[in-house]
Amino acid sequence: MGKFAEEIGKIKTKNAPADLDFKMQPDFWVRPKIVVEIAYDNITKSPVHTCGEEEGKGFALRFPRLVRLRDDKGPYDVTTTKEIREMYKEEGG
Repeated sequence: MGKFAEEIGKIKTKNAPADLDFKMQPDFWVRPKIVVEIAYDNITKSPVHTCGEEEGKGFALRFPRLVRLRDDKGPYDVTTTKEIREMYKEEGG
């Protein structure tokens, strides 16, 4: 995790991206420079998350865990909202 903390420190910012819709206020934001792989137990609907929000609920990852930095991907190569919606449906949601 040392490398991860070092990389995050380089891209911390106090301001949210202008095009981001959010409800939660994190301790800090990061500029879209690195990609991480996250493991999780399942995808749920949550009133505090905005990814794919419909009827006041967005998608959330239950029990997320950092797996690794993805040096082979850029910020525009990440999983899309459409793909998350499909994964949610495949899980029975």
